Amino acid sequence: MRVKVEWRSASKENYILFCKKYPNIKLTFVEFENIIYSFNDLFREHILETGNKEKIPMGLGEVTIIKKKRRRMVGKNDEYINLPIDWQKTKEKGKVIYNFNYHTEGFFFGWYWFKKTARFKHSNLWFFKPMRVTSRLITHFLKIDEKYQHIYREWQV
Repeated sequence: MRVKVEWRSASKENYILFCKKYPNIKLTFVEFENIIYSFNDLFREHILETGNKEKIPMGLGEVTIIKKKRRRMVGKNDEYINLPIDWQKTKEKGKVIYNFNYHTEGFFFGWYWFKKTARFKHSNLWFFKPMRVTSRLITHFLKIDEKYQHIYREWQV
């Protein structure tokens, strides 16, 4: 069962508001919902295939896929390891085994929202969390073709 959220673009309330604002456009709720979801899917696919920084409508800022190198150690005694743990191998061996991401040359990839480009107050109070499917698609694109690893850029954050 889906958890209720504060605001959804394809909600029944937004459909009613759309119908009141544009009475000459005749759409059913299912058609309205399909248009919004298909736009979101195409927007996501465009960013995944090009790696560009794209503006979100209504002045909500820009979104892209960021490529970042993980830090391994700081100093000799003051050890700082920021690597993901491979839990399956850790349980088998009985000690902590890290995943070095050799197939991506040590980089990790993720969705990033540029808050500074948003045109509303207190944008630092908000965060961007993509759906699980959207996050998993980055891994899918990196595995099907190595060119995507080089398309995604290291942005100055």
